[in-house]
Amino acid sequence: MKRSLREILIASHVAATTIAVLLLWFMDSIFRGLWPLLGRAVEWLFTAVAIFDIPYFSFTVVDRSMLLISAYYFYAAIVSFSAAWIVSRWVYGVRPLRSLVAYGNKLTCWRQDV
Repeated sequence: MKRSLREILIASHVAATTIAVLLLWFMDSIFRGLWPLLGRAVEWLFTAVAIFDIPYFSFTVVDRSMLLISAYYFYAAIVSFSAAWIVSRWVYGVRPLRSLVAYGNKLTCWRQDV
């Protein structure tokens, strides 16, 4: 009998691996996008505490490029999460994390049977 592509992806564990990798890329992109912004905000707060006043802030070319790079990482995060969501919904019919939990439970049950 001919199996559908969904059944093949589930049986070969490719879908679960793809979802896990896409979610890792999502988390990596979020971290890389937030890190420079958080660093700049912490620097501003420490300066404010040190001088007991609102520090002067000038928006330079470096700040613009930092915002552009952060925007790129946020875009990559949205794309990665959307791809994980689409693959998970199409193959398993549920959200990405729920599909990985169900897949992990299935693997745990399979190992106990052996």
